[in-house]
Amino acid sequence: MRISNFKKLAILSVFIVSLGMFGCGYSTVSKETTNESKANLTTVLKYKDSYVGDNSAVTNIVNNLPANIYNEGIELQATSKPYEITIHYKSFKDISIRLEDDSLITSSFSYVMKNNALIILSLIQNADIVNFDISDGTSITYERTALVNTHKDDFGNNLEEITKDKSSLENFIKTNKK
Repeated sequence: MRISNFKKLAILSVFIVSLGMFGCGYSTVSKETTNESKANLTTVLKYKDSYVGDNSAVTNIVNNLPANIYNEGIELQATSKPYEITIHYKSFKDISIRLEDDSLITSSFSYVMKNNALIILSLIQNADIVNFDISDGTSITYERTALVNTHKDDFGNNLEEITKDKSSLENFIKTNKK
């Protein structure tokens, strides 16, 4: 039995149209921008006791902290004291932070900046200053001595209680979010 070229073409056309309709359906993934930042605290803690001069460690810490989706780069000043870390961020207000246990918290810009500075200073031994340069022209500076003096009773002489372990760090982020 011989199938005519017309029938072959018709069958092929139906097959191609069916593939197009069912195999290439529209995506249900939203393309809206989100302000959800995924914080990977396990990775952050791998770099405990790092130094400002270790670009890789500092970059990995910043890339896994809350607000990492707004990070536009870092600069390190490790040639003379005081040693400084400058992080450039896009401007944002409130942010949703997704932790590894899949919990979602919302935190304000000011708390995220201060908390990130506290975390960075607790992880990086020789960091003296953490600067945040925001794309809207805002600059925020946190100095280790001032933060240690303000939070000594809560987090110890070197802020070590913040990053004592994963549970401590997670609790710190969850309770310091307003």
